[in-house]
Amino acid sequence: MIGFLQGSLIDVTADSILVDVHGIGFEVVVHARALRSLPGKDQAIRIYTWLQVNDNELRLYGFLARQEMELFKRLITISGIGPKVAMAILGRFEPGDFYRAVAGQDLKTLTSVSGVGKKSAERLIFEFKDRILPGLPDSSSAMGTEVEALLDALLALGYSREEVYPQIMNLVENGEMGTLEESLRKVLKAQGGRYKR
Repeated sequence: MIGFLQGSLIDVTADSILVDVHGIGFEVVVHARALRSLPGKDQAIRIYTWLQVNDNELRLYGFLARQEMELFKRLITISGIGPKVAMAILGRFEPGDFYRAVAGQDLKTLTSVSGVGKKSAERLIFEFKDRILPGLPDSSSAMGTEVEALLDALLALGYSREEVYPQIMNLVENGEMGTLEESLRKVLKAQGGRYKR
């Protein structure tokens, strides 16, 4: 497996790049957001990769960050979501934004992706609903432990993971996690202070 490539950017097409790694040119399929973030030609580039092996071809997919690659690998396990649609999703969303749309069951936003219809969007929501906290710190870290405690407190109050995920993600991304009580107060305020029980 080729986990990442590090070399020089040689060429860019509508959906792929050519990377020179010690004299060997690798063609890598990338999503639209990656195309907009590339360095100039002949500049150094490091890109995470996933190799698709078909009967008649090998295709290398490239990602700006490991989180994108992990999301891509999850997406292609879902019935009806192939690599092309998965790349379209990543071209439209940062991973955190995708998880927010799923958590908020935002069909309109999800169906704005080329190749994702209403049924596919509903399938994405269904498949990801039990894994809705990817993108948050690992539970083995100090921050992850705080997030887990906050989530447990909110579940005890009757909220679902899907309801509170966007607020927890915002606290983590903006560096606003405080004590459990402070974080709980912030999430409840964002939820309009509504206790479910």
